[in-house]
Amino acid sequence: MPFFLRHLFLVVLLAALWPLGASAQAYPARPIRLIVPWPPGTPADVAGRIVAERMGAGLGQPVVVENKPGAAGTIGLADALRSPADGHTVYMLSSASLVAPLLFPTQNIDFARSLAPVGHVAWSTNVLVTPMDSPLRSAKDVAEQARAQPGALSFASGGNGTPAHLAGELFRQQTGTVSTHVPYNQFTLAVGDLIAGRVSYMFLTASAALPQIQGGKLRALGVTGAERLPALKDVPTLAEQGFGEFVLRSFDGMTVKAGTAPEIVARLNAELNKALSTPEVRERLAPLALEPEPMPAQRFGAVIASESERWLRIAKAARIKAD
Repeated sequence: MPFFLRHLFLVVLLAALWPLGASAQAYPARPIRLIVPWPPGTPADVAGRIVAERMGAGLGQPVVVENKPGAAGTIGLADALRSPADGHTVYMLSSASLVAPLLFPTQNIDFARSLAPVGHVAWSTNVLVTPMDSPLRSAKDVAEQARAQPGALSFASGGNGTPAHLAGELFRQQTGTVSTHVPYNQFTLAVGDLIAGRVSYMFLTASAALPQIQGGKLRALGVTGAERLPALKDVPTLAEQGFGEFVLRSFDGMTVKAGTAPEIVARLNAELNKALSTPEVRERLAPLALEPEPMPAQRFGAVIASESERWLRIAKAARIKAD
């Protein structure tokens, strides 16, 4: 190839690559939006705010949490997908959103196609809780009474498809029992009615359950994780109580719009993992029973895929529909 043609080829190649390299080097050019599609106080919101503070310091731009709750996370998802794929809008994907394709089939939701994984933030566990004056003192008691009196017991959740709902459905599926699901459109109302004894039990997120348990308002019967929670060392897992296959936990993690430059995804992943590895962040997450697990973006993508398959399997077996 003549010299001038080689030179022209290099010029064209560099010109084509320049926008990508320049945009990655200039990133971030402004504050980053972290869309949390759940209300304030939920695990995704709390973990997101704790991590965002540290990430902002490392990125040199603030990471601003914006709560966009509703419709199993799809309202926030739509907002995120309307934004440019430039890394300045990050979407907090949660286990609770994974059943959205089943709840809203006409929306053609495809997380794998529309989002690129950035990194895992934290795992959360649910706790089987009852009112303090309930005669139910163990998970076995719940199963036995539900079996003896089909439909007599009721369990609360913050809405169809939420982790509390799916944990309750998994319990019914594995025990072969019948109980009545009572979905609430406000999480606080569900907890209030549980404390008052208007519903029998609930698989409450550990971060929300701990204050009620420690305050003497709810009794913990078991946790859904593979191991006991440090904050509830005396409360056995469901598996310990004879429900060997009952292990269920929820994840929260960061994603960006598909098509975002790999260099930007790598930068976000590095800052996220750095934040999660600091003693300060871990100490703030621990009392809330939120378990950080830094990982590469590719591995988080595998987590999303495997968890999607599991949560959708539970939801399909329960024939879950939108509220």
